[in-house]
Amino acid sequence: MYDVIVIGAGWCGLVAAKTYLQACPDAQVLIVDGDSSIGGTWSKERLYPHLVAEAHHGLFEFSDLPMSGNSVLPDGRIPSAAVHAYLVEYATKYNLIERIRLNTWIENVRREPLADDNSLHWTLTAAGSQEQLQTKKIIITTGLTSEPLIPSLPGREEFEGEVLHSKALGHPRTVGRISDPSVRHVVVYGGSKSAFDAVYLLLRAGKTVDWVIREEGGGPSMMTPLSILGQPSFRLNNSRILPLFSPHPFGPPGELSWWRRVVHHRSGRWAQFIVIMFWRVMAYLLQRPWGYDASPNGQRLKPLLGLDSLFWSPATLGVMTHPELWDEIHSGQRVKIHREAITGLGRDKRVILSSGRELSSADLVVCATGWHARHSFFAPEDQLAVGLPSTASFDPESQQRWMDLQGTADREITEELPILQMNPVPPPPLRCEDDHHLYRFIAPSREVSSHERSIAFVGFLRTAGAPIVYEAQSLWATAYLTGALEVPEAPQREREIARTNAWIRRRYLCGRKVPFALFDFLPYVDMLYRDLEINSHRKPNPIAEICGLYRPQDFRGVVSEWLANQRAKDMKGVENVVDKS
Repeated sequence: MYDVIVIGAGWCGLVAAKTYLQACPDAQVLIVDGDSSIGGTWSKERLYPHLVAEAHHGLFEFSDLPMSGNSVLPDGRIPSAAVHAYLVEYATKYNLIERIRLNTWIENVRREPLADDNSLHWTLTAAGSQEQLQTKKIIITTGLTSEPLIPSLPGREEFEGEVLHSKALGHPRTVGRISDPSVRHVVVYGGSKSAFDAVYLLLRAGKTVDWVIREEGGGPSMMTPLSILGQPSFRLNNSRILPLFSPHPFGPPGELSWWRRVVHHRSGRWAQFIVIMFWRVMAYLLQRPWGYDASPNGQRLKPLLGLDSLFWSPATLGVMTHPELWDEIHSGQRVKIHREAITGLGRDKRVILSSGRELSSADLVVCATGWHARHSFFAPEDQLAVGLPSTASFDPESQQRWMDLQGTADREITEELPILQMNPVPPPPLRCEDDHHLYRFIAPSREVSSHERSIAFVGFLRTAGAPIVYEAQSLWATAYLTGALEVPEAPQREREIARTNAWIRRRYLCGRKVPFALFDFLPYVDMLYRDLEINSHRKPNPIAEICGLYRPQDFRGVVSEWLANQRAKDMKGVENVVDKS
């Protein structure tokens, strides 16, 4: 019987296990992962030529282990192999390697009583194995990019080419196919950052590419340049300037700074105008280098909402890690972009588009079409129980409760942050079962007492500050699972969950699929550390706090701070008992 099993050995899994062991060094902790190497998205089998991280060197690391600059490119870009090597180094430094079991794809997780004392525990079953792993607690760190989504394409069984997800681009067999001279023509389906990367990879391999992006939906990702105003563009996300202009609900309860009160809270038209213009100017600076109108291909890659695409984010944003791709896009000689859907496949390697046109001789179709939001190792009814989206339905009472909470939360959040009423695409009616019901995006809504705290989630909020967020979530999850963190009763937690879900649906158009807080991750981290009674404002003065760059290393030692606070509380408790006696 393990004390904790961590599912996933990527960024989230490694830091979650390390943090839990730092707090509970004698705990029996196991990390399981279905890949043959650690790293998650950055495991060896998911790396392919020319793949580099979006984050600049110094921002894509944990607070307690700087990443070596030896393999970093001169402009600060980090090759994927360097990211993988860093995670191996991290796991080695904190003695996690011996706790990791690879090639262990968990296909079933269930909560059940022990035979001897009827106490509840978790049982995990791995695919292709009769072995069952039992644990008191689990931390799910598989995140939002582990189960690939490939659309249903009629005629696929007759298609003589190959269809695969962009996740498989690093698989040795796929690498071999791409380097095969007989594979000459490839269709890429999707408009996300992974689609840009796939197109670049294929063009570098000498292929011709038809790039298909649906006309409906969020459109192509808005790709930011490597630098803006002489600074790496990714650094913009790691300061408190952008959150000043982003309406969010993560401030202290009942407390409004003068800025939030004047600019966001029940703001007038003039304040809304200032906020919108700020984001439009930022979008102009970020979009200008690409010259969308320079070619028909470029026009087809224009962000859906133009200069409003940065603020409302109809599609996920990305950094153009290979800006030379734009030369190929505008020339149109080897890549052609189609704003249509793929409606089917046919014999003779035909790809059928929604207009009725056909693309012929497609040796390969790469689907950069996203990920399933549901985690299939839970049964549908168990998905609801732990706070995940599900195809199952709540019981009538729970369903009505969540629907009422949704409606109330939407009214309250649009009254509190009226700029959200300007959303160009009002949120459609949703099943309440399609939401994540996770308090702080970490804990299920209905676990109440300390002895029932048996499951937590890390990495279930998409942000631009991954390592900083993952470390904060891991410490919060550790405090929660060990009973060291006080949380509100279930009704208050549910109101808070409904409130953040309503905000995401209004604030980020692409957040209607998965939880999303792109420009608001520092206020979110502030909230987590506020719960833990830790000061998250780490800069030496107010100017540096607002304008300075926040790096992961600014939070160095935060776990030790929390542990020291816990020891001080314990000592104070002992002193109080002695005084009373």
